[in-house]
Amino acid sequence: MEANPPPSRLARDSLVVGAATILSRLLGFARDVLVARLLGAGPVADAFLAALRLPNLVRRVLGEGGLNAPFVPIYLAVRQEQGEAAARGFAGEAASHLALMLLVLVGLGELFAPWVVLAIAGGFAEEPETLALAASYTRLMLPFLLLTTVAALLAALLNAERRFVMAALAPALMNALLIAILLLQLLQGTEPAMAARWQALAVSATGLAHLGLVLLALRRVGWPRPSLRWSPAMSRLIRTGGATLLAASSAQLVLLVATQIASGEAGAVAALYYADRIFQLPLGFVGVAMGTVVFSEMAQRPAGDDALLGRALGLGLALALPAAVALIVLARPIVSILFEHGRFGTDDTARTAAALALLAAGLPFAVVTKVLGQAYFARQRPRTPLLVGLAAVAVAAAAGRLLSPFGPAAATAALAASLAFLLQALMLGVLLAREGLWRPASALRPAAGVAVASLAMLLLLMGLGPALQGWMAPGQAVIVRAAGLALLCGAGLAGYGAAGWALGVFGPRGWPGPLRKRRG
Repeated sequence: MEANPPPSRLARDSLVVGAATILSRLLGFARDVLVARLLGAGPVADAFLAALRLPNLVRRVLGEGGLNAPFVPIYLAVRQEQGEAAARGFAGEAASHLALMLLVLVGLGELFAPWVVLAIAGGFAEEPETLALAASYTRLMLPFLLLTTVAALLAALLNAERRFVMAALAPALMNALLIAILLLQLLQGTEPAMAARWQALAVSATGLAHLGLVLLALRRVGWPRPSLRWSPAMSRLIRTGGATLLAASSAQLVLLVATQIASGEAGAVAALYYADRIFQLPLGFVGVAMGTVVFSEMAQRPAGDDALLGRALGLGLALALPAAVALIVLARPIVSILFEHGRFGTDDTARTAAALALLAAGLPFAVVTKVLGQAYFARQRPRTPLLVGLAAVAVAAAAGRLLSPFGPAAATAALAASLAFLLQALMLGVLLAREGLWRPASALRPAAGVAVASLAMLLLLMGLGPALQGWMAPGQAVIVRAAGLALLCGAGLAGYGAAGWALGVFGPRGWPGPLRKRRG
């Protein structure tokens, strides 16, 4: 085994994982555009999308490598200390115990599905018909949790053996299957409640497909033998794995709380869901970069070296801040062009756009949290980000309760989530600085340059917006509206890049130059 793979190999592997994850997010986004067209944003959509929250949480946290951090280091340590057979035995133990635990949990979920739904969307208690629909959809989706989580653990085994392609592509192939079924339903004009039922079944089918693809890829490596033996390595996995997974999923738990807040108003769960899907595109892109290349490099650097952390933070902000500005300014045309078709009307657009703008305000803080958390994960210290993440979840719940009388439920939930992201970023920054793992002053120059370049982009968008407003008007053909939006976004991006270059944020004196200079 190579202790330190060459930089070219690291870059290639990171590119494969990153490209596959972005492809999966884009296909998932296309899937949701079709869901909006088929289901709209009424009670059936509320029920289906509330039930889909749990599979999406599992998919985001586990399906894109969430089990790598707790599983891979232990697997490699067992292989190095005890040999290949012992490592495969540990993998078989982990998969068997995980499958058994999930089988029990899925069985309980099937029995108590209405209570599972109320834990996600408590407002459905006042809407018995929506609750009944959501419970039926949840029962159909629950097998997905068992199948895809076991697949994710086996994918972590593939990653440990440096076989990334199939495990990385599996989520994208799952979304492609769902899109094919949606297109068929649209062609047939399927009634919304029946379409949602078939989609719920299809979600579990994609979990089976995911597991099948990973097992197929494992043929070349060797399937681990199932075993219920409990080794010391299993004890280590249990001690570190739960805390790491919970800490890594804190942003998704905040959004789950936001769904709970939104569930008290009809149509609000769907509006928040569609807004979140747009929000996840830039967040997912940065998350992949932070969780692969940056995480790997941090794990190999001395504890007192915060240079990489500072550069990663600047890079994350350089991506997140202009994305947040664009989503806030262009929320209404983005939502209208993407979703306002079929059963998705103008009122649905207004609610979703308001939620998107407020979620986007928290995007830079969510990205900062992802970057700063890597400093703890790389040192195998998940306790601090876990506690901070739980505090953020509590803040989201409290803010949602306090703000609920003052605005629409979807917007209130989005604002509560953004406030939680803000608190989480501040707390992690203060704690890292206090421990001497990060000097906040190192991020001031790149952050200031990115902020000024983003301001230039904002002014450009506000200046050009009226000139292209006619192109993006609802009465125009979709292709014309999309072209107008693309022109506006392209001009904004060009303005941002030019301002950043002039300020030295990008290029030889700025980002990503220092990242290249310090490699090796």
